[in-house]
Amino acid sequence: MSKRKRIVESANHTIVLGITVAIVIFPFFWMVATSLTPPEETLTTNIFPSRLYFDNYRVIWQSMPLMRYLRNSTFVGLCTTIISLLISLPAGYSMSRYRTKVARGGMMLFIFSQLIPGVLPFIAFYFIMFNLNLTNTFAGLIIAYSVWSIPFCVLMMNGYFTTAIPSSLEEGASIDGCSKFGVFFRIALPLSVPGIASVAIFSFILAWNEFMWASVILTNNDLKPVSVGIFDFVGQHGNTASVGLMMASAVIVTIPTLILFGFLQKFLISGLTAGAVKG
Repeated sequence: MSKRKRIVESANHTIVLGITVAIVIFPFFWMVATSLTPPEETLTTNIFPSRLYFDNYRVIWQSMPLMRYLRNSTFVGLCTTIISLLISLPAGYSMSRYRTKVARGGMMLFIFSQLIPGVLPFIAFYFIMFNLNLTNTFAGLIIAYSVWSIPFCVLMMNGYFTTAIPSSLEEGASIDGCSKFGVFFRIALPLSVPGIASVAIFSFILAWNEFMWASVILTNNDLKPVSVGIFDFVGQHGNTASVGLMMASAVIVTIPTLILFGFLQKFLISGLTAGAVKG
């Protein structure tokens, strides 16, 4: 390949990458810019505000119990993540190592569950929660989130255990006298940290961003997560000036997930790509 052709290909890749990044980043840029825009300029076509207006953030902290909403979302997200890990790790491992008819049937059910729209079983699931007195409780919300998180997490961990961790390591440990539980805890889990991180990020972000279940199950303001809290706040201030307030609250809510992703991104990428090629 000639030098000129390599330069042209490199330039094409750079242009395509730049356009893709711009498309992805622009909504976040617009969100931050709008949060810093004065109310009188909210509906204008200017992308950049004439001056930085930080009062939106001040009003958010003063007029909305944002810290309480953030604590609620963090608690529910962490509990959902822990439950998803405790169930999906052994389930995914057992299905990847013991390919019985029961395991294959379970995998088909998990795959089928991903094809069902979330609103389809909504009414039936709500009445189950109501009859169990789990509405208006953190426990009911955590169970609802876990029900939708666990099947996908099991599928992810099954693929990771199957393709990324060679069974020869486990066979060697078994020959040395390690039990099945010992193989799982001493061999499989330490080698599956990228997959575990991917599952953890997925579960936490699902619980953090979810709105529908929380808006129906919870009516107590002290228990509402940040997604529902922002919605209620915007409903109470339904005017042009509230656009900047809504964007300011969205910026604050986005920061924790960005920090989490920043710390765990290398594990997330390796965990998602580990099952793509068998080694």
